[in-house]
Amino acid sequence: MRLSMNNKNELTGISRRAQIYELLKETLTVNVKELAAKYGVSDMTIRRDLHIMEDQGILISHYGGATLRHPSSSVYDFDIRKEKFYSAKVAIARRACEHIKENDVIYLDQSTTVLLMTRFLPALHHTVVTSSLSVMHECAHNPYVNLYIAPGKYNETTGGAMDIDTMTYLSTFHFNTAFLGTGFIDTKYGVTSTEMDSSIKQLIMKNSENNILLVDHSKFGKHVMKKFGNIRDFNTIITDSGISANDEKSILNENVALNICDI
Repeated sequence: MRLSMNNKNELTGISRRAQIYELLKETLTVNVKELAAKYGVSDMTIRRDLHIMEDQGILISHYGGATLRHPSSSVYDFDIRKEKFYSAKVAIARRACEHIKENDVIYLDQSTTVLLMTRFLPALHHTVVTSSLSVMHECAHNPYVNLYIAPGKYNETTGGAMDIDTMTYLSTFHFNTAFLGTGFIDTKYGVTSTEMDSSIKQLIMKNSENNILLVDHSKFGKHVMKKFGNIRDFNTIITDSGISANDEKSILNENVALNICDI
C-alpha cells in the first residue's frame, strides 16, 4: 500500500517532532535555525513544529527557539505517539469543559484527552480531584481551581497514582461530574481498560452525579477483558466526527447524550 504525499509529510513531521522532544529532554532548550539546518527544512516548518508542540503543552516557544515546559516530566510521550488524533482530542477536551459549572467538584482521570481539558478550564471556581501527575502539574497554579491529589504508588504507564490507597482516598469524595477517558470502547460489549484502572473508574462513577466519557473515534470497536461500564452508564459521550454511523446509532439507542465535535 502506497502512502500519499500528504501522509508521507505527516509521518515525517511526527517523526521530526518526536526527535525534537527527545532533544529538548536533553538540552531543555532548542534553537529554530539550528533545528532547520539539522533537519534540512525551513525556519517556518520548525516554527510550525514548535507551535504544535506548544499547543500540546510540551514546550514554551519564544523568539528564536523554545524551552521544555516540564523538564522533569515525560508525561507527553504518549501524546506525541498519538499525534495523528491530536486535533480530535483537543476538540473533545474543549467541548468537555463546557460541562463545568461554578463550584462544581469534578474528577479528571489519567487519560491524555482528559489532560488536555486543563488548558480550557473555565474561569469559574471549581474543585478538581485527580490521581494524574500531569493534571496536577497543569492545575497547580490555576487560581480558579481548588486541587485535591490522590495518593498511591505511581504508575509510569498511566502517569499517575494507581493502587488501593488511591481507591481508598477517592472513595471519600462526591463528584458533580467525572470526566473519564478510555483506551477501548465497543458499543455492544462496553467500555474497557486495565484491571486497576477499571476498578478506580467504577468507584468514581458510583460517586458521581454525572459521568462523561471522552473518546476519539480511533478507540471504537475494540475491547480488553476488564469492563468498567456499559454505554448506558454514561450521561454523555463526547467524540469526534470520525465516529461511524453504526456506533452513533448504537449510542443514541441507549438514550445517552452524544456530543460530536467537528475536526
